[in-house]
Amino acid sequence: MMNLKFNINQLFGAWKKEDQDMAVINIQKKFIWILIFFCLICLSGWITSPSRLTVYIPPEIENGATMKAGEIPKPLIYSFAYQIWQEINLWSSDGSKDYVNNIHTYWSYLTPSFKSDLLQDAENLKISGQLNRQRFLNGLTGSAYDPVNIKKINAESWEVDLKMHLMEYNNNQPVKDVEILYPIKVTRMNISQTNNPYGLVLAGFVSNPVRLKTTI
Repeated sequence: MMNLKFNINQLFGAWKKEDQDMAVINIQKKFIWILIFFCLICLSGWITSPSRLTVYIPPEIENGATMKAGEIPKPLIYSFAYQIWQEINLWSSDGSKDYVNNIHTYWSYLTPSFKSDLLQDAENLKISGQLNRQRFLNGLTGSAYDPVNIKKINAESWEVDLKMHLMEYNNNQPVKDVEILYPIKVTRMNISQTNNPYGLVLAGFVSNPVRLKTTI
């Protein structure tokens, strides 16, 4: 009888230990699945991180370049300001149509306030009769990019000094021939990369443009 009780108690003890082991195994399985889940999240973030990383490459890299992610090189800031400002001021047909169309076309490269200022400028030129003409804006001869033309205002903004040659024609006759310094403010802005891959916008003039030379 004693042997029978001993065997029964031993059997129940084995069952209890097996249940305890199974409980530990189940906990370990759950923990493993949780680790796998977090590993998949980390793997997904690692795989997709390059698509969310912006690296600005300077226009001139013959001598090599070492850039940090998100760091914008000065030559790129200069070329951005030059290109957008030149395109806005290209009136190849008629300024009464081209100027406003250009402002709306390049709206994603302008701050809302600067866009409003340019639209007001177009209205003022229309009233004064200075819009029905063709306009061409180019850089001055020998005034290529120079680091001194870029001044950092703060961590997100820069002053870009563009020295440009402005020509306007009316009925194929030159009516304006001037050299102007445009101190344009360029700033970084969070905007859809579909509309603006640079993440930069023109934010207006740091100070009033200055005429360097007037021929007509």
